[in-house]
Amino acid sequence: MTIARNTFWAALFVCFLAHAQLPSPTPLPKEGSCPSDYVTQGNSCTPAAGAQLAIPKHGSCPSGYAGQGNYCVANPNAKAAFLKRSAICPFGYIGQGNYCIYKN
Repeated sequence: MTIARNTFWAALFVCFLAHAQLPSPTPLPKEGSCPSDYVTQGNSCTPAAGAQLAIPKHGSCPSGYAGQGNYCVANPNAKAAFLKRSAICPFGYIGQGNYCIYKN
């Protein structure tokens, strides 16, 4: 993984641990077409006004998220989710496929 991707995942992970609710959408590394309500800006997908949170897709999307190309886009009832980096999710999260999802 590139340094930019590692930095993105680390920032997203810390945000989820600190707040557990969905954060505001932020630019994503571009992997194919950008998800709905995101626009291409160089090598990034930047959220437009009103965009839902999107996370990179690795296997099946977690519950509360719908697949759009190489991304999983949160629906209004989605819980915080991030890519699982080890066999065990942090306290307060449960594993679902390749993701850790907030339990409450």
